[in-house]
Amino acid sequence: MTNRPVGKWRLHVVFSLLMLAMAALGGRMVQLVRAGRQDAGRMVLRQQLMVIPEPGRQGNIFVRTGKGYVLLAGTRCVPSCFADPNLIDDEDIAPTAIELGRALGMDPVQVQEKIHLRRQRRFVWVKRSISPAEANAVRALELPWVGITYEWKREYPNGGLAASVVGFPPAEDTAGTGAGVELAMHEVLSARDGRRVMLTDAARRPIVPVPERSTLPADGRSVLLCIDASIQGYLEQAVAGALSEFAGRWATGVVVEPHTGRILAMCSLPSFNPNQYADATPADRTNRAVTVPYEPGSVAKPIFAAAAVEAGVVNYDTKIFCENGTYRAPRGGRISDHGSRYGWLSVRDVVVHSSNIGMAKIGEKLGNEQIHGAALRFGLGSQTNIDLPGESRGILRDLRRWDGYSMRRVPFGQEISTTTIQLAMAFCALANGGELLRPRVVDRVIDADGRTVWTGRRTMVRRAVSPRVAAETLAVMAEVVERGTGKACKLTRWTSFGKTGTAQVPGPGGYEQDAYTSSFVGGAPAEAPRVLCLVSVFRPNKSKGYYGAKVAAPAVRQVLEQTLSYLDVPPDRHSIADSGLRPQDVPLGRISD
Repeated sequence: MTNRPVGKWRLHVVFSLLMLAMAALGGRMVQLVRAGRQDAGRMVLRQQLMVIPEPGRQGNIFVRTGKGYVLLAGTRCVPSCFADPNLIDDEDIAPTAIELGRALGMDPVQVQEKIHLRRQRRFVWVKRSISPAEANAVRALELPWVGITYEWKREYPNGGLAASVVGFPPAEDTAGTGAGVELAMHEVLSARDGRRVMLTDAARRPIVPVPERSTLPADGRSVLLCIDASIQGYLEQAVAGALSEFAGRWATGVVVEPHTGRILAMCSLPSFNPNQYADATPADRTNRAVTVPYEPGSVAKPIFAAAAVEAGVVNYDTKIFCENGTYRAPRGGRISDHGSRYGWLSVRDVVVHSSNIGMAKIGEKLGNEQIHGAALRFGLGSQTNIDLPGESRGILRDLRRWDGYSMRRVPFGQEISTTTIQLAMAFCALANGGELLRPRVVDRVIDADGRTVWTGRRTMVRRAVSPRVAAETLAVMAEVVERGTGKACKLTRWTSFGKTGTAQVPGPGGYEQDAYTSSFVGGAPAEAPRVLCLVSVFRPNKSKGYYGAKVAAPAVRQVLEQTLSYLDVPPDRHSIADSGLRPQDVPLGRISD
């Protein structure tokens, strides 16, 4: 076999491939060098820049007082300590944690964990809202990777005033937290944080700002409530007095303008101090006036009496035989009037003297379908859509589950459950001419420059009853105060209206022994109502008193007297003698309720 010379073209091909490979490798080397320079440049830039958060200021919450406003929730500037974990060498982490722990009164292990968890980050909070002394102690350490900045801290200068309404803000990145206006209006109140970028020297000391990389914070908007600070104080004082005197489990109260739906005061006791809300129990942080339903009992009687008159099955002069105190209704069980035995009563006197039997017979005339419809028209069993979170819709069973017991018991406030705000708005409908209104707590929203960006408006949900029936029912409720079960709410300078309620507390096996919810709803003046107040005390001690007339009516009277005087409402009683107040008018013993 002879050796044949390799063709030149083959050598040219091999040489060309080698050159292409070398060119590709050279190009890749240049690319890596440039990328390395860019990465190195970015790393140098990161090390030369310091990013400091600039928190925006959260909006304030104000309540009315006289002709102005008072701060209920605000913010103040406080120092906070941060660190730059990316600058800390591994061998410096433990000493840094020990020194910071000593300066800030923290466990060094906790500090070390904060740094380790964000090892590659440029910023981590070590401790927020520290004292001036702690801030000075941190500065004295002169650690280049630790700094002090200032941020806004939420504060409540009036302590527990209207705490169940104002609530507390939701925790960062934690769902299901927060309460009250702070939660409901969180997006409105929230600020947009900015950041301050500084160029630093080798010792991490700021030299000059870098405006093109910095952003300014934007403050949140402020919320102005319908709540009046003075009226809120009157309500809280009166409800606290009733709760203490009669040793109840809890109590609620609300004051409303019946013609506008504006909530002038609302409370739920026991309550809490928003400055230390974490120390309070979940129950005490709850606004029971909005979230907790209960059977209203006799306080609901005017609602269903009005529904019967509206339906035309009775009028207020129609006579009802009240069976002399005990009624065994066909397929409806036994019904009694507590403390009194009545024969024939007009529908007016059925309400004035709070006859269960009379209301049961009115229920027979109405029938289940009309009773259920009336409850819905007055807003029972549905949310009022108040601008507060966590509202309960109450309990109004499906009509298909109603029977003869329901027909006779719902009209005197059993087999249904309402919240305080639901019940108050139902009575506002009777006080304002028959219109069911949406309650509102928020009056206005203003921006950081004080410009109004939103204003609340009166919202009618539906017509509950005609103006004629509403006026007639209001007149009957005025007689409740003048000569019926509500004498304890008779005012000295103004006429008033109201209704008592003493509801048994239902349990798993029926109504619990000696357990009641004592309520009173009242308003004034009787002919042109300016305010309406409802107070309910849950499970008062029976030995101290449990009828709504004794437990809740005096508290409502106290609130109405103080509020009407504060609002400069002209008196419509010309003398104290016109009120007819005598010691024997105030119920001290067992009465029908």
